[in-house]
Amino acid sequence: MTIIKPNTKPRLWWLFPWSYARTLHTSANALRALADRLDDAMTFQSHVIADQSEEIAKLRTEVERLAGNVKYWRIEAETDHARWLRVLEENDALKKKGGQS
Repeated sequence: MTIIKPNTKPRLWWLFPWSYARTLHTSANALRALADRLDDAMTFQSHVIADQSEEIAKLRTEVERLAGNVKYWRIEAETDHARWLRVLEENDALKKKGGQS
């Protein structure tokens, strides 16, 4: 990689203007290569961000689906609990009724 030093000129550049032109050309090519690498980095980052956004959307839908399942099973558990309480009350009532007869 070429190191860019914007304030440097070749020695006796006024005697050899082509040397100065070569230095400017080298600097311009180095800047172009740097810009290309930065463009590649930006493209890569935009792909990473898009992939992450896609993954986040999938995970959010999965969380919503699982939350629905949890809500369903919580309702089922409460219903079963209520049924068991009712059965226990009925058994107690039958025991009291049977004991009184």
